[in-house]
Amino acid sequence: MKKILLLLWLLLPLPMIVLHYGPGRKWLALDKAHTLLRQARSLEEKEDWQSAGLLYEKADALIESDMTKLRHLVSLAQIRSNYRQGKAIDAIDQIEQLISDEGFSDLPAEYRNEARDLAGRIHYYAGWVMRLEGARRDLWMEEAELARQNFRLIAEEHESTASPEEARQQKVNLESAVSLQRMSLFELMGKGLPKEVQSMSGKALGEQMAKRKGSRGEEAKEGEEEGEDSGPGAGTMRYQPGSGS
Repeated sequence: MKKILLLLWLLLPLPMIVLHYGPGRKWLALDKAHTLLRQARSLEEKEDWQSAGLLYEKADALIESDMTKLRHLVSLAQIRSNYRQGKAIDAIDQIEQLISDEGFSDLPAEYRNEARDLAGRIHYYAGWVMRLEGARRDLWMEEAELARQNFRLIAEEHESTASPEEARQQKVNLESAVSLQRMSLFELMGKGLPKEVQSMSGKALGEQMAKRKGSRGEEAKEGEEEGEDSGPGAGTMRYQPGSGS
């Protein structure tokens, strides 16, 4: 009997070892990732986007390849964090990669809607800021068009299921993306840049986008004075960031 008890005592750590190096390791990582996500969301509410972004990075490092749903949620949160920090290029590259992923269409409709809405907002405000900075027309027009496409897809996918309020907001978003392409520069300058994207301004986003495409932004045409409105789509006036709305 003593031998049996001794043997059981010696074997007692074995389940703990198996748990720690087997399924337990995955459970612990998942629990820690969820804790980091809760902390990051709390920081988002305080608009501390940089600190939230760092926690999302830590959570992402803990997520294993088979945790597909959680990985997509964290990826979306990281994109949102970069967007709110004014890292437009990073956010654009990341959201395009996420949406073009072959598994994106298999994700829940709610998630796809959130991702496309974020994509539309990123492209829309990137186009807005680029126009104000005097970026090349084809560059900001592409962003405005990508915003329109994402907002249109949301409206089409949820046409029959959207609530009246959601349908109204989808219509407003779509019309705003179209309006960005059509309004004059002076009209755009009369609008206050929303607080959520003021961090994008003053960073020569148009030049960054031109380099991203492997080209350089065009200078204002010779003979055009700074501040002259050449009609819809004019982009020769440089915008001086202000307090916004």
